[in-house]
Amino acid sequence: MKKRPVYIVYFAIFGILVWADRFFKNLVVSNMKLGEAFPSQDSFASIRYTINTGVSFSLFSGHPQTLIALQSVLFVAVAIACIMTYRKLRHPVLQTGLTWVVSGGMGNLIDRISYGYVIDYISVGSFPVWNFADMCIVGGCILLGVYILVIFGKQQKADAAEPDE
Repeated sequence: MKKRPVYIVYFAIFGILVWADRFFKNLVVSNMKLGEAFPSQDSFASIRYTINTGVSFSLFSGHPQTLIALQSVLFVAVAIACIMTYRKLRHPVLQTGLTWVVSGGMGNLIDRISYGYVIDYISVGSFPVWNFADMCIVGGCILLGVYILVIFGKQQKADAAEPDE
């Protein structure tokens, strides 16, 4: 039986995460009015339909073309990093982290290109409203941090200890 390349798993994860982001955003847009919250505005945690014309914490609001260009460049850079690191650093924590970051970036980039803003809907406490794509980006960055701080050094030592063939 022929062994399939593992990177197909990461393409599948990418597709599922981007689909989930689109699904949740479409669910909110088609069932709520802009500014509406469920269960209510006063709840600690709610689904609150908002839009963000900027980036994190509404920075750079009002510059959609600049944000689309910047986000596109960042998306391509991280996608290239995924491809380049896959050849030498195939650790699943690294590849999963990169896949989550690229997936979240794509989800928000689709919004920016389609609408000129990002659809946000998860509200918790006094923290700014965010979305599933943002969750993927943050989760991916956490995995990348774990990889760099915990795994990378050990992996480098193990590779150095292996005799050359």
